[in-house]
Amino acid sequence: MNLHSLRRPLLAAAAAVAVGLGAVGCSAANDSSSGQQVTINWYVQPLNSTSIWQDLVAAFNKSHPNIKVNLTVGPTNVDTVRGTLSTELGSGSATPDVYEGDVTWPAQFAKAGLALDLTKEFPASFWNRFSPGAVKLAQYNGESYSVPSWTEAAFMYYRKDLLEQAGLPVPTTWEELVADAKKIQATGAVKDGYTWQGAGYEGLTCVYSELVADAGGSIVSGDYTKATLNTAAGTKALDFLKGTIASGVSPNATPTFQEPQSLNDFTAGNALFMRNWSYAWAITQDPSQSKVVGKVGMAPLPTFAGQPEPGASTNGGGGMFINPHSKYVKQDVEFLTWLTDTDAQSMFASVGKVLPANVQAQTPQAQQEVGPVGQVLAKLKIVGRPVGTPAYSQVSRAVFQNVNSALSGNASESQALSAADSQVASALGSQ
Repeated sequence: MNLHSLRRPLLAAAAAVAVGLGAVGCSAANDSSSGQQVTINWYVQPLNSTSIWQDLVAAFNKSHPNIKVNLTVGPTNVDTVRGTLSTELGSGSATPDVYEGDVTWPAQFAKAGLALDLTKEFPASFWNRFSPGAVKLAQYNGESYSVPSWTEAAFMYYRKDLLEQAGLPVPTTWEELVADAKKIQATGAVKDGYTWQGAGYEGLTCVYSELVADAGGSIVSGDYTKATLNTAAGTKALDFLKGTIASGVSPNATPTFQEPQSLNDFTAGNALFMRNWSYAWAITQDPSQSKVVGKVGMAPLPTFAGQPEPGASTNGGGGMFINPHSKYVKQDVEFLTWLTDTDAQSMFASVGKVLPANVQAQTPQAQQEVGPVGQVLAKLKIVGRPVGTPAYSQVSRAVFQNVNSALSGNASESQALSAADSQVASALGSQ
């Protein structure tokens, strides 16, 4: 979901059709109004090691002879892609015409002039295709800068066979998860109790945001004027994360883990519980990639004891932006209108193995095609990262760098939270 959001899973195994924006080239100097074919360039990130992007392009090009879409699939790291796009678009490049971006980007890219205001490019009825929450997430100052394309969220994966053998229910609190992990680890059935993302990158911001919400806190105030990390809730969240490593419930290498490392640990049969995105389900059930096929369950993430269930789950997914320098905005809009209609959206479930953003395409069949994700998704308590500020990238960096420093033993918890709070406050002050 590169998300992460994280927009989505960051799977290094996904092959890039072309590397970097330099491979995109220039738009064709044609105009469909004259009956000639127009070429628009589309830049995306890999999605679940599937052929979803290539299949969508083939279907669109076949049905739209006057518009040709050229596809470029970039690297998997969302931060790398953000930097590359910021440089290219900031220099005034007309390509890519359309690009996929993280759900955390609209405010930042809008303020920086890197995304076209789409509010008047589409009729008002167009936005009814998506949930109100998805539309709001794509807005900045009330204007829409991104078109939702697929949705994602964080889940708890667990070894249902091992819980059943131990006579244990699926845990609903973090305290229960730790106790169950220690109990089953003691039998030698698994090496690791809980595997998650602790590396210094966006994924750790997601993990930490969820736990802070579980503790009744937040990263910033609701009006984006104050940093609120260095609080009792922030401390409780960091205590828990660090404690899982110190107790041996989580691997010592957790401060280096992103999604692929956590997933590899789980699919190798080494871990009892895992926090990951919905994309991981298909991987856990693929015999060529997993040793735990048929032994896995999914549930909402736990919360802290005494708090309302379930625990918080970070929103994720992807959206499509239009380059404000594109020469073919009319054709870009036509492409995105097609991409978010029910026929194309159904392919996100059947081929991409992710839930479509179009609510009419979120059918029982689509839910079945992506596994138990559809059923569990309705039970989640979705929380957003503080993406309403154009300074979100600085806010997130302050969170994941300092939390990772504490997890790695390079700073005390109080030092890490004090530094994070100060840096977030500074970022908010610069917006």
